[in-house]
Amino acid sequence: MQFDIIDITQDEVDELPAVRQKLIRTAQQKKNELEHKLEQQLQAYYCLCNTNNMYLSSLYNDKKAELEAEVDYQVEILREQLLFNLELGEPTHDGETGGSGSDDSGYIVDYELSYLERYIAVRDFYLAIEDPAERMALYAADEVAAEYLGSYYSTLYNYLSTFN
Repeated sequence: MQFDIIDITQDEVDELPAVRQKLIRTAQQKKNELEHKLEQQLQAYYCLCNTNNMYLSSLYNDKKAELEAEVDYQVEILREQLLFNLELGEPTHDGETGGSGSDDSGYIVDYELSYLERYIAVRDFYLAIEDPAERMALYAADEVAAEYLGSYYSTLYNYLSTFN
């Protein structure tokens, strides 16, 4: 994947911790999606102008400038959030800082994932611990998971406690 949302090389990305790599990849994917959607909208509008014999009109150029300005605005928001999150070292969700996001949690804390995806990531991490007593002690003490999973925390606790 080519990273152009911020000025960073692939080698620099590879040297970053997994959490920061995930932040950059997610932001870049969102930027790519915005640009792809822009191209689709412009193509559809171009076809509309041509079918209505308005290809000599300035409507297409006006619409193109309007859509590009909106995409530039959205990309700038993504860029600012990414830079803030990279400095902070943790993802945010709707402007709120979340969890500790530290690398010692053992799983990637990404608040842009759905609760089901978070649940699966944390579940898989704890199921990899073979000793049931150790697994439950670590999970019960995991404050990051409690905040990260919300109401799913107790559900996962009950699920993990069945493996004795």
